[in-house]
Amino acid sequence: MHGNSPEIAEIMTEKKLIEPGSHNLLIYDDLKAFREIYSHYSRALLPENEIVTIGTQYETIDEVKNTLRLQGVDVETYLNQGTLFIVDAQQGYQGVDSRGMIKLAMSLMSRVEKEGRRGFTGFADLGSFFSFEKIEELIQYELWLPLKNEEDRMKVVCCYHLKNFEKLNETQKEALFDHHAKSILVE
Repeated sequence: MHGNSPEIAEIMTEKKLIEPGSHNLLIYDDLKAFREIYSHYSRALLPENEIVTIGTQYETIDEVKNTLRLQGVDVETYLNQGTLFIVDAQQGYQGVDSRGMIKLAMSLMSRVEKEGRRGFTGFADLGSFFSFEKIEELIQYELWLPLKNEEDRMKVVCCYHLKNFEKLNETQKEALFDHHAKSILVE
């Protein structure tokens, strides 16, 4: 799917773009577009008993919080409830374990089950793999993730800045397009 950030954000929140249990690809052309998508989604779905995680690469955690606040999200309430998580994606992917982000997602899915929540959505920027020049590890990680999650209340959105995505060769791009349920390009 191609579109501008307001259109894509609206379609995502109407639950018409990201399907339950899906592993999706989002390519954004600038941070403004990415901010609009994650903030619009969070504002719409956090009140509906959804857990949302935003793994940020090109913004600080405080910048993400401020963006959400400016869009009308009661950040402190959701952080205190444990339904909003804003994490440093670089630590989640380049720390001790490159699977840190998915481990966080799986632990939150346990909470979804125990607490009877609607579901979990994770937005994770994979830019750190480019910063550390670990493209092969990135491709291996992405292909390791299932195309469809067994748990249908889990939605994963792998996020790429367009300039990073363009660094991939055609075979790598095709592998990523093929291994995601939906590919969304924000223009």
